[in-house]
Amino acid sequence: MKKNIYILIAVALGTLASCVTPFDPGYDETPVIYIEAFPGASADYIDLKIIPAYSKSNSASVIPFYPEIVFEVNGNSVPTECLDSHEGLYRVHHCSQPGDFMNISVRSEGFNSVYAETEIPSVSLRKRIDYRKVQSGVDSYDNVLYITLSDIDNGYAYGLQLYNETIYRYPSGPEINVYRYAGNLYPLALDRVELAPVSLEAVDIEFFGDYLWAWEGRQLKNAENTFVIQPQTYGYADLDSYDSFFVQEGQTMRYDEYGNELGLVDYVSRNKLIFYIMSQEFYKYKVAAEYRTDYDGFLSVVAPTNYCYSNIDNGYGVFAGICIVESEWITREFIENNR
Repeated sequence: MKKNIYILIAVALGTLASCVTPFDPGYDETPVIYIEAFPGASADYIDLKIIPAYSKSNSASVIPFYPEIVFEVNGNSVPTECLDSHEGLYRVHHCSQPGDFMNISVRSEGFNSVYAETEIPSVSLRKRIDYRKVQSGVDSYDNVLYITLSDIDNGYAYGLQLYNETIYRYPSGPEINVYRYAGNLYPLALDRVELAPVSLEAVDIEFFGDYLWAWEGRQLKNAENTFVIQPQTYGYADLDSYDSFFVQEGQTMRYDEYGNELGLVDYVSRNKLIFYIMSQEFYKYKVAAEYRTDYDGFLSVVAPTNYCYSNIDNGYGVFAGICIVESEWITREFIENNR
């Protein structure tokens, strides 16, 4: 019996799912080609994952897979390097630019040829950033970022992530610790409507193991759209938690594995904001993946567990452009100049 594969296309943030569309690539008879790539995620190259996909009922009928890959940028062919054929890892050496139109086609004997296309979003985003200490109780305060975006393109989606970097200067050499995170979104995460009456709700999505908040462009209907986020800040003996979000230099005690003091070490801690301008393909794929993770037990009564969004013609997976813009390191001067 032929089985249908379902794709969940999430087109609204406030609802569980908008529709479940039957998608039947003939998994039981013919395996398909799976592609996953996010052009624009890295500055100097584009990583591709290209592997054969089989249905469980047909997993024993393995066909040799030797993909022929054609990758084009603005109509010009770009060579593809094989990093690991067993894992299906390939790389295109190209510095992605906003507005680049890219397409990929893959063929291999015994498989249907597949095709996908995407565009790197053009950057037209303007932003204002404020950082305040707001009272949250009788004797307590929250440190809060107010981020206002304008010049929104409704055809894209937008994301925001916080980035912390701490450099420890050990005698043996520097050690860099990086932490990317979404932060607490007001009022969604903390139920503090009074602190953020105009803050828009969002969905948190995973990207390369870290999370960010994401909004669809058509949600952002105002000329200016404000998001209110609480970053992670820390209070020290001689440093208020509010100040810890700015660039800090100092010394901290280092310890061995048994908790014994080893002496002071110099450090630098700093933060910045990362803005994501996403193609619709990227946004739909990531939101569908989050719904699959968060609600799989509930949705299994509606659709099989292998539902997802895909924009690969005759295949499965995603080929989706993204543009990433980083702020400067957060200092008092930066906040004053960007309010």
